[in-house]
Amino acid sequence: MEEKNSSPKHPERNSKSIKVAIFSILAIFILYFGTNFLKGIDKLSKKEYYYSIYDNSGGLYKGAIVYLHGYSIGKVTKVNLVNSNPVQILVEYVINERINIPFDSRFEVTSRDMLGGTIVRLELGKAQQYAAPGDTLSCGLVPQLTDGLESMKDQIVNILASVDTISMSLKNVLAGQSGAEKLAQTLSNIESMTASLDKIIASNKTNFGKIVSDISKFSETLTNISPELKRIVANFAQISDSLAKVNVAEVIVNANQTIIQLEEAVRKINSGEGDIAKLLNEDDLYNKLGNSINSLDELLIDIKKNPKRYINLTIFGKKEKEK
Repeated sequence: MEEKNSSPKHPERNSKSIKVAIFSILAIFILYFGTNFLKGIDKLSKKEYYYSIYDNSGGLYKGAIVYLHGYSIGKVTKVNLVNSNPVQILVEYVINERINIPFDSRFEVTSRDMLGGTIVRLELGKAQQYAAPGDTLSCGLVPQLTDGLESMKDQIVNILASVDTISMSLKNVLAGQSGAEKLAQTLSNIESMTASLDKIIASNKTNFGKIVSDISKFSETLTNISPELKRIVANFAQISDSLAKVNVAEVIVNANQTIIQLEEAVRKINSGEGDIAKLLNEDDLYNKLGNSINSLDELLIDIKKNPKRYINLTIFGKKEKEK
């Protein structure tokens, strides 16, 4: 009787073991594929691997997403240092989408946002030949938005310290009893000045408009006469060059000598030396010269009136008789 009662227990144990095994395999399967799914790796889809070699990966890490025009197409699966001199960093990408990638395409490491997230951007080329899985494509590093802030770090710290000092000083001023009153009075004065300025502008609106119009006309006039002004400036430059080339000292010396000679001639005339001095200073000689000129004038008049008295003409061998 005991053997008959114990025999049914073995099939129950076997069924429980089978169920446990099935659930364990299923759990392992779910864990494996679930983990890969959370990582963005679809084990059931077609996977193609491509590679790039960087001299500076820009902080690229395993698991970074690969985008094509903003659409996720894969992941970074490996980032390994393969050479230290020169530095060469091998990066492996897995592409989960069926994409024809031209051979001159390029993987670019860039920042996702200002917080410093790093992604890979695939820039498709224009070549007619397509890359095959396992090929090594060109790559590059796009400067991140925060790269330029490192050199400005000290300056930013100094500016923030100055702002903090100013804010503390302002706080101390306002904390006093008269601080708020002075600030209110200052704001009131500024408001009054602004109102006065508005009144001045309103009352002289026509004049301001005329000034602006005159300035505009003056600028147009300057634009129109600009060629003439350039020509005048050029002429002044030529004149200045000519004056620079003249021997001013020699001209002054020659002029000085001429003045000395003229003074000597005037002195001789005043002292009676020479014919010109005698002509100017001796009245007798001047009178004789005047009389001679008068006599010559009378002779010429008489010759003009009575030419036959001084000139005899012979016509056909006969002499004309005088009347």
